This record gives sequence, structure tokens and C-alpha cells, in this order.
Amino acid sequence: MSDLPPLTPPTLTPEEREKRYAELREKAARSRIHAVCRDPNIHVRWVRNEPNDLSLHEWMEYKIAREPRPKAPKDQRRFDTAIPPNDDGTYIIGDVILMECPRDALEFYLNEAYGLSEKMAGAAQKVFRHEAEKLDVPTFVRDKSGRIIPGM
Repeated sequence: MSDLPPLTPPTLTPEEREKRYAELREKAARSRIHAVCRDPNIHVRWVRNEPNDLSLHEWMEYKIAREPRPKAPKDQRRFDTAIPPNDDGTYIIGDVILMECPRDALEFYLNEAYGLSEKMAGAAQKVFRHEAEKLDVPTFVRDKSGRIIPGM
């Protein structure tokens, strides 16, 4: 794999070394702030630890994620994270803090935001067509392939 001489005498077989390198590649590909709740019904997110962001997320049913047993082995913790929890059970790195919310609440807010943006886009098109019609400017609609749809 490398032309560099090993730093220590090789103790791994070529197959073991390849397996170990694969593990290290997987670890290196993971974000340094990776965080997932082991409960699939809970969504976690890193949030700036400042009043405006915290209050917005609390309004959306997020709460500060706490590890009930911060000293537990990593595989027994509630959250699978790249960083260890603080002694009080919170996860803070730099200026962000880990927050959690029920997945159904997240899905509700995402669907609401998506629906609202679809309505706004549709409303903008209607307003544009209405204004163009008042000025006798022709308009048209294209399908996904780019062809003009007659009568629209």
C-alpha cells in the first residue's frame, strides 16, 4: 500500500492489515461531529448554543440531548456520537450542543415547510400569469421534457 517502511515490525498479516485499514477508512469517512440516537424514533441535531437557535428548536419540540449514563461504555450509550458526553450528560463541542426531538415532530415540520414552499411557488406562478394576461403577454407551461403544454 505504501512505499514507506513500517514504523514498527509488522504484527498483522496482509489480510488483517487490509481489514484494519478498511476499519480506519470507515472511521475517517465519518464526520467528527457524527451523532445518531440509537432509538430510531428520536432525531438529533447539532444546534448553535445561543438563545435564538435554542428557542427556535425548543419551539419545534427539540430538547437538549442528555446521556443518562455518561460514563457508560460507548456501545451502551443512548447516542452514537464521535465525541464523548460531558460529565452532566450533555454533548457540546465548540459552540454547538446536541438536541433531540421525536422523529414524528420533525417529519411534521419538514412536511409543513415543503407544503408551504409548494403553495408559494404555485401562487407566484398564478400571480405572474395573471399580471402577464393583464398586459397581453403570452405565457406557456412546459412539461418535464421541455415541451410546451397546449392550452395552459
